[in-house]
Amino acid sequence: MTDLEPGDAAPGDPGIIAERERLARTLRDTRLQLAMTEARLAALEQSATMGIGRAVVNAARRPWPRGALLPREIYRLWRERSGGKEGATLAAQLAAAQLNDLAGAGERYLSALTVPGRPELADPALTLAGQPDGAAGLVIAGALTALGCATLAPDAVVHPLLPHDADVVLESTGADLVLIQASALLAGSPWAHATDPAAADRGRRLARLIVMARSLGKPVVLVRDVPPALLPGLGWLAGSCDVVSDDGLGVQLARFNPIGLPDGRPTALVYAGTRDPREPPSLRAVLDELTASGDVTLAAPRSWRGLPELYRSHALFLAATAAQAREQAASGARVAGPVTGMPPGEAGAALASARRGGPPSPAEVRASLREIFAEHATPVRLAALASATGLPAGLVGGRQITVTAAAGSAADAAALAASLTRQRLRPAEVIVSAGAVAETAAALAGLGDRGVAVRVVPSDGDMERAGHLARLATSGWVAPLEAGRDYPATYLAALACARECSQADAVGVGPGDYEFTRSLVPALARRELLGPDAPPPGTWGSHGLRLFSVSGDDEEKE
Repeated sequence: MTDLEPGDAAPGDPGIIAERERLARTLRDTRLQLAMTEARLAALEQSATMGIGRAVVNAARRPWPRGALLPREIYRLWRERSGGKEGATLAAQLAAAQLNDLAGAGERYLSALTVPGRPELADPALTLAGQPDGAAGLVIAGALTALGCATLAPDAVVHPLLPHDADVVLESTGADLVLIQASALLAGSPWAHATDPAAADRGRRLARLIVMARSLGKPVVLVRDVPPALLPGLGWLAGSCDVVSDDGLGVQLARFNPIGLPDGRPTALVYAGTRDPREPPSLRAVLDELTASGDVTLAAPRSWRGLPELYRSHALFLAATAAQAREQAASGARVAGPVTGMPPGEAGAALASARRGGPPSPAEVRASLREIFAEHATPVRLAALASATGLPAGLVGGRQITVTAAAGSAADAAALAASLTRQRLRPAEVIVSAGAVAETAAALAGLGDRGVAVRVVPSDGDMERAGHLARLATSGWVAPLEAGRDYPATYLAALACARECSQADAVGVGPGDYEFTRSLVPALARRELLGPDAPPPGTWGSHGLRLFSVSGDDEEKE
């Protein structure tokens, strides 16, 4: 080993590292461009136009016998071209060529080395995610709108990508999946017209993003959240993605919720959508009739940021689509519709029924909210997309709840198992302290058969405290239960729904109905708040924690 001269740079010098990284990136870009050129050449040589031209030239050179066989040769080329070989398209060949080139480069990227669902703690996007520190969570990157980012942020770590730095950011974020919104390709967004042949540069960057994601082993999801008429060139993109969804991103309960409903809300029927010349003719006929007669009032145009406030400030709405109806119902309103495709006569009957019902009661609001929570909320859509792409559905960690309890006997453990089996939202994990470990484990075996992780620990003076049981939890949220108590079937679902709506640090059942409070007895809380070193629950409010109270009246009646 030789000594370095005073003017030489050390091997770990930041300048050398930066230069090496720059040269490596330049080399990779050169390989990508070479792969693109080779793919275009291969596609041109294998195209039907080139094949027909070659057959005609051969027939002209030798009229017999090739001239006589020319119709059969052309028919064969036509059959091969229309035989449904989607992989023979130029985009697919380009992707395959770039993947082969990257696979042989021998380069290991940062995002390929990250563990799914474990974002870096230094990631600035974690400040927007509604997950406890250190908890598993889904990391999403892609071509997203501002509304899409606001919808996903409470349930995932989101990194919107721009055309000029998409591949660089994708490498460094460690994303679990790449999501492309069709609405992010409309005019006015950074990815506008990426599917239009006239915008070839953005189209190439979008194709390159897909290729880079696949080279890193990240699944690509396309969410078609706009009508096909607004984005006619979406076919090649849908064929290049691993999963295509037409269900949208769901209802984000952190935005649309009945928290803080004003007293004396107006009861006039309101239509909150803007009139679009391209709206379906059936919807246009219904709205023209209802607005002309004065039965429905058109709300002033609002941006997507102002819609939750608008929905909470009125009691009755006319909805055009099912997605709009769910958002309005989650905000505590009674909804007539959706009226898209509904005959005008039926629309009038739906309006009359909504007027007779009047503003919904708190029990009706909670029932609608729990239905949306169970079937149409954003975490449900994210879990479905994760499962469709082969990722664990548990990466959507906001609904992964650990139940802790102390069982005095096997009978208490059996009662706890029966109560948890009836829950509409089953826990991900159950931790029970008991004196008779074997008998308690046998009583809880039925939960294990239903996919619930069960752990029984010996009971002692410390383990009787819920804080020490919470320390063993692997989920980000903990619900301490009483082993001998019979809980209603909606207990955990109501707590998780309230947490999603409020984004609170702890939720408790109390006299307050969907309101924030300064003190409560926690029924669902962040894991670190229930640990043995955490401050007492009575002081949580003074520490600036968000505490949310829900009423248990309607749950107890079920």
